Amino acid sequence: MIIHFLARSAQDWARGLLLNSSAEADVALGNQHLSAAVSWLERSIDVCHGCGSSKAFRFGKGWMPAYPETSGYIIPTLLMLGRRAGHAKEFQSRALRIGEWLMTIQQPTGGFLAGEIGAGKEPDVFDTGMILLGFNALLHDTGTENVRTAAQGAAEFLVASMDAEGCFVRHLSHGMLHAYNVRSAWALAGYAYISRAERFRTAALANAAWTVAQQNKAGLYNNNSFKPGWPANTHGLAYVMQGLLQIHELTGSRECIESVIAAADKVRSLHDRHGWIAAELYPTGEYASRHVCLTGYAQLAIVLYRIFQLTGDATYRNTADHLLAAVARTQYLQDSSKPYYGAIAGSYPIYGRYAPLQYPNWATKFFIDGLLAKGQTDSGVKTLDSLQLYAG
Repeated sequence: MIIHFLARSAQDWARGLLLNSSAEADVALGNQHLSAAVSWLERSIDVCHGCGSSKAFRFGKGWMPAYPETSGYIIPTLLMLGRRAGHAKEFQSRALRIGEWLMTIQQPTGGFLAGEIGAGKEPDVFDTGMILLGFNALLHDTGTENVRTAAQGAAEFLVASMDAEGCFVRHLSHGMLHAYNVRSAWALAGYAYISRAERFRTAALANAAWTVAQQNKAGLYNNNSFKPGWPANTHGLAYVMQGLLQIHELTGSRECIESVIAAADKVRSLHDRHGWIAAELYPTGEYASRHVCLTGYAQLAIVLYRIFQLTGDATYRNTADHLLAAVARTQYLQDSSKPYYGAIAGSYPIYGRYAPLQYPNWATKFFIDGLLAKGQTDSGVKTLDSLQLYAG
């Protein structure tokens, strides 16, 4: 294991920033990239005996404990895979098992502790929202009363964490305001759609309005760093964009989609200008790092594919293709017997500051989502099916 990470670090250093706009890769739906990524995601669940997905395969540690937050939003990915793979029961069974496990660790407040199992001490808005996305998908797909009760509790926790303007001000990571918490507002909007409870929709739209107000003249979002003193990351930027995009899909909010398109235009222009997008960005869009966040690349591709579907502007699709191809070129495909076969690293180079020297489960999850989005786009599909309102 240690030898692999050292060799990968040396390889990435030697290659330099080859993730540029002139390179291409075959990432067609159904090819080796997708099947290998799916096999790794399944492995990350199996090592936790079905109770969530391992946070990462990491240098010096191997498989880490299950991570409730990302396990929550892996549920929709599993259900989407089941729809496309022709053996839905297997994926549905995995999704249900994760959901059942998550219900056993829900706090009396309705929230969920931050971090991997054993690490969190306090419930967190973002983690709770990501798990609510999973509950929403289960309610849509199989809907049981236990899941409905858990989802209601999570939704109540999220609303109780807002102020009168819709900003999440309580139960925050590092005690900071985060624009990317709009992904939790998306979960609220999804639950409102399922439960027909208007107050959750109202709360979601209030947070969306607060988030849109954080957008600056460059098209990026203020108050969107992961930690104090850190520049914003493309992972967090994509969280904001997809949260607003999906709230638009659920509510028809023009304010949300206009904000997402403005951010997408900035992303597209940065890629056009530099041939790559740095993991960390200053508020003006200037690059604050020399590494790439592979998760952010995959997420941005997902958003850009959807904007192409909505607008017909092929330049969004072209940028998405390049971003997803760049991620595919970093995927480990050499030896299927290795525990990191099919996985996507946190950063490129692998020692970059974002999730260094590890293969986090969410990187591979979003790569799978990106491949599914590309397949849908290549097929000429322009409308989301009902499960996709909660998937992402």
